[in-house]
Amino acid sequence: MNIPEQVKNEARVLIEQYGDTFEYLGIYEGQEAYVFKFPGNSCTGYPFVYLYDGKDATEITGPLSLDVIDSCIENIEEGDIE
Repeated sequence: MNIPEQVKNEARVLIEQYGDTFEYLGIYEGQEAYVFKFPGNSCTGYPFVYLYDGKDATEITGPLSLDVIDSCIENIEEGDIE
């Protein structure tokens, strides 16, 4: 999957330090959601999630980032049930 340049620009500092690795989470409130994937041995605290509305990207971290991830996982699980 191609990560939008706007998302990469928001994550530039992380990319320079840890590499260019993202995972697509799904759609959250009408926006594409991506999570930055740190190397396996990194201790980083809250995840860094990026929401992309087709034009701009917004970085989210802290407790809200967990809510976004949880919502995307719930959407996937609900899709499997139907």
